[in-house]
Amino acid sequence: MPETTIPRSQGRYTVSKPSLQDITTMPDPFKLLNTLRRACNAFRNTPGRRGRFVQIPDAESVVVAGDLHGNLTNFKKLLDLADLAKHPRRHLVVQELIHGGQRYPDGSDASHRALDLLAALKCQYPDRVHMLLGNHEMAQWTRRQILKAEEDLNQMFRLGVETAYGRHAETIYAAYEELFAVLPLAIRTPNRVLLSHSMPNGKTIASWDPACLHRDDWTDEDVGLHGGLYAVAWGRDTRLETAEQFLAKMDADLLITGHIPCDVGFSVPNARQIILDTQNENGCVCCFAADRPVTQADLEAGLVRLATGKHPAESG
Repeated sequence: MPETTIPRSQGRYTVSKPSLQDITTMPDPFKLLNTLRRACNAFRNTPGRRGRFVQIPDAESVVVAGDLHGNLTNFKKLLDLADLAKHPRRHLVVQELIHGGQRYPDGSDASHRALDLLAALKCQYPDRVHMLLGNHEMAQWTRRQILKAEEDLNQMFRLGVETAYGRHAETIYAAYEELFAVLPLAIRTPNRVLLSHSMPNGKTIASWDPACLHRDDWTDEDVGLHGGLYAVAWGRDTRLETAEQFLAKMDADLLITGHIPCDVGFSVPNARQIILDTQNENGCVCCFAADRPVTQADLEAGLVRLATGKHPAESG
């Protein structure tokens, strides 16, 4: 079975369908718990962070992925592409890691392993690895049910943690919830590119207040159906006028989001926004310079399909 090991990570992660043998190669729960707690502290102390917003203070380039949903094969390809060790001023941004298609033999969700990998990476590169809170992590954290094909994805995720970590599952699960609670919802690069999982819809954007992102505390109302944080994780509006209003409120020029599935790995819904989807065989990411002004055309030129390492137009 092909495997990939990430330097300094806690344990080994297979990139094929998990088996019973894989469960026995999960990270040591005590080491994992320490890694998760260190990662939470690193997220809290990320340079440029204010509340749930991060202004990256300095970067030469950024590699941003769309929804990964537990796809460790694409996660590994993303890490190879980013090559953070050889690019000391490059930042990596991921999002939507949980609720994936990889399952344990009992049918439970194995996507928690992507969080384990993220935590190890955040400990290794605390200033340069970032994760945006997605709607699936928000739902898991706030216990808002997500159903797919009549299956409770939150429950399947929790069962997967129990399958992997047994009697330590409750403690590990609590650490995952702590991680979700400290993730930012928006990141702005030095050259005014805004990264978020989604954006508020057109009906609420006029009244939406970005101050909700600048607070460390949160309320049930913030993450509820009409809350300011909820809007940034769950919105599906892709109209140009909505993007322009969102960018104006966030003092940015261009927007990269995830959240919306794209069969070809990306979508360009308007002249100010790119949507990335990194969970399938056509999964794409965006690589762009962060130390000089960029245009929408520059961002589109920076699209890379992970399966080929090339621009989608060159990938066939």
